[in-house]
Amino acid sequence: MSSTSTAEKLEAATYEDVHHRGHFANANAPPPPPPPIARPALPNGAALGLFSFGATCIAISLYTAGASSISIPNAVLGLALFTGGVAQFTGGVVEFARGVTFTGSVFTIYGTFWLSYAAVLLPNTGIATAYDGETRMLQNALGIYFIIWSIITAMFLLTALRKTLALVILLSLLTVTFLFFGITEFTHGNSAVAKATGIIGTITGFGAFYVGLGELLGADPNPPFLLPQGVFKH
Repeated sequence: MSSTSTAEKLEAATYEDVHHRGHFANANAPPPPPPPIARPALPNGAALGLFSFGATCIAISLYTAGASSISIPNAVLGLALFTGGVAQFTGGVVEFARGVTFTGSVFTIYGTFWLSYAAVLLPNTGIATAYDGETRMLQNALGIYFIIWSIITAMFLLTALRKTLALVILLSLLTVTFLFFGITEFTHGNSAVAKATGIIGTITGFGAFYVGLGELLGADPNPPFLLPQGVFKH
């Protein structure tokens, strides 16, 4: 039996590679896939949400307390619509995009709070004018409205109990603030209750500023200083 030459073996192997495996066995390996493109980290939306809420809360609280003899709160509409509403809602969307459910939920829902409250104050919506001649009914309806928000805030407070002391204090104050706003409506604008509500709400607003500034400084790579937040050890 005649032996197969080395050249014939190589030719047969080459034919098999081309027609059965689709490439040469001794061909160069395909280049590795390019590395994934690094995406920049999403910004922290907490400072935006906290500053937006704090500014609007301070304004409406001062009006409620009767500062500078202000008795009509409609000047807060711009803040409620664009700062407390749109800007704070945007901060919540950023937090959701970062995968942070807690702050995303907090800022988006309080953004809707300010938008809905502004809708009540806007004359053209017809919400307040539907109670024409029924001022007490409107006040009672708003009282229920604020009590609901106090309950929502209390649930956020329960979730925040193991986060930071500053956040726990802020949400505790906010729970009481909404409760007092409701009591103010139920007591039909009692001056003493309204003044207490305004004082508590103003403190709450500045508390939001404090936590917001802490978030802003913490997100800066070279902050001039840091504010203590009271982080709990887990």
